[in-house]
Amino acid sequence: MSFIDGNLGALAALHPHAAEALAKGSSEASSIEVMDTPSGAPTAKRDGVYLHGRHDPARDADGQVRREIDGTCTTVIVIGFGLGYGAEAARRAFPVQPLLVVEPDSHVFLAALSSRDLRHFLEDPAVHLHVGAQPESLPAMLETLPLARPGFLRLRSALHARPGTYRASEETIQSWLLRRDINVNTLNRFGRLWVRNLCRNMGEFFRCPGVAALHGIFDGLPALVVAGGPSLDAIAPWLAELRQRMLVVSVNTPLRACRERGVEPDFTTVVDPQYWASRSLDWTLARRGVLVAEPSTCPRVFRRDEERFFLCSSLFPLGETLEAAVGEKGKIGAGGSVSTSAWDLARLLGARPLYAAGLDLGFPGMRTHCRGAYPESMWLSEADRFSPLESSSFQSLRDIGLFPARSTDGGSTPTDRRMLLYKWWFENQLRMHPDLRCYTLSGEGIAIEGMPLARLEDACALPIVRPEIDRRMSKVRQMHEAQSGSPETREKLAGVIGELGRQLAELEALAMRGRARSRELGALLENQRDARACIRDMDEIDQGILAVSARSIAGFLIQSVIHGIMGEGERETDPKEVVSRSEAMYAGIADSAEWQKGLLERAITTLGGIP
Repeated sequence: MSFIDGNLGALAALHPHAAEALAKGSSEASSIEVMDTPSGAPTAKRDGVYLHGRHDPARDADGQVRREIDGTCTTVIVIGFGLGYGAEAARRAFPVQPLLVVEPDSHVFLAALSSRDLRHFLEDPAVHLHVGAQPESLPAMLETLPLARPGFLRLRSALHARPGTYRASEETIQSWLLRRDINVNTLNRFGRLWVRNLCRNMGEFFRCPGVAALHGIFDGLPALVVAGGPSLDAIAPWLAELRQRMLVVSVNTPLRACRERGVEPDFTTVVDPQYWASRSLDWTLARRGVLVAEPSTCPRVFRRDEERFFLCSSLFPLGETLEAAVGEKGKIGAGGSVSTSAWDLARLLGARPLYAAGLDLGFPGMRTHCRGAYPESMWLSEADRFSPLESSSFQSLRDIGLFPARSTDGGSTPTDRRMLLYKWWFENQLRMHPDLRCYTLSGEGIAIEGMPLARLEDACALPIVRPEIDRRMSKVRQMHEAQSGSPETREKLAGVIGELGRQLAELEALAMRGRARSRELGALLENQRDARACIRDMDEIDQGILAVSARSIAGFLIQSVIHGIMGEGERETDPKEVVSRSEAMYAGIADSAEWQKGLLERAITTLGGIP
């Protein structure tokens, strides 16, 4: 009995992208063998490996779901569809939660459609399919799902038979979840610092040119991206030679180490908002190099009169709104690490190929930084014979959950989950730019796919191009000198700030009303009284908030509340919990709007005093 036509019809109706991917992959020969079982439900075998049990695959799937998926999960993620038994069992066990099927192999999915009637499953609007597609397209689908507590169901036979096919998809999911958690935690920790720095750096918006003006200016010249990993110590003696042959783009961390070798980077990126990041620039006054800064970096960085600054685009709603008033500065990548910004700046400058030094993404020798970096200098100043420098470095790493990962030279290097996130960022960027040749000079660092190891001797044998780099750097300096904020631009920026302040005041008032109505709603529900008028009023308040364009600026600082609510998805909730969440949301909006409004008022005063 053939089920293919009915299944394909249901697939095309609700999952057109999956149907299209299936059509593209179905022309190739398939090695899937479907067989009967004593239970009457078919099983399948591929490359001599059974995808399901040989007796009762449906019963086996029910047992696996009971064992492996927590009852409190908010979304079920099935990795490896097989003939669909696991996905169906998970749907029966969790009928309310969304379910995502990830099946990279279109032949396996086509075999399921050919051997079983899956129309009821395919017609379920809560089922999401990622079939026969590249892992890079998964994040867009993950963004739409409530993933506060994801539950995973893996078809282990498929994963063991073809691990590479399925591992890439699961790594993409895990990296997305890790990045989300890190982003939320980072925002909770630094969100207000970013906004406060941004308002204190307001004058830089119209005084500093943007990196967009530098696009392709070093086309055809190689570049060295200098990061602050421990392996830079072995490369440091060669930096002067490498500088003769490459444009040098450095993060701020190893700047002092470079200077001690007589090497001044051509560009230095500073994107960390913390005060301690600015200390890496101490005693390293640059008179010819250029600093590229994110507008929310520590204001102390911009107090260096001898420095030339270029800005990259802000990553935050307030910065994006202000930037619209003065012109786009130019985006550079932000993968969570300062090294990602330096690498992407070198790419934007047009340099080819790119070489990386000190890009370890791990902790070779159980050290965190190269010698001369500010953290190690600080530890050294506090060290004595009972507490040497090595003890401070070890203690900083002891509790972060290290594990070994393959290094570029074939060995292993300790790393952590956060560093692997940066590794995945680089690998994704290299896949997006397949024509970009990129090498690492640090064999001790974590292996990055697409970034092979280059011999230091070969890099030092490249032609000397420093005169041409210096000629183009003089153009960069001229571009900086030619840029000056006009009075018209300053007035435009002040006008935008004033309008934002007005909108934030409106949001604060609406949110305060909403908070009061939430409390009133809670009392009405508790006393079992008619709450319809209160709910209508809250709906009007919500519509008013949505009509204010500055809502994203106020909402930026309450992302943890928003993620908490959205991550739970649709589930049975107690009315008291709903009211409590509503009150927390309104309170967060009101507090954020009031705080940022005060900062913007002070920013206008500062802006008026800038010549």
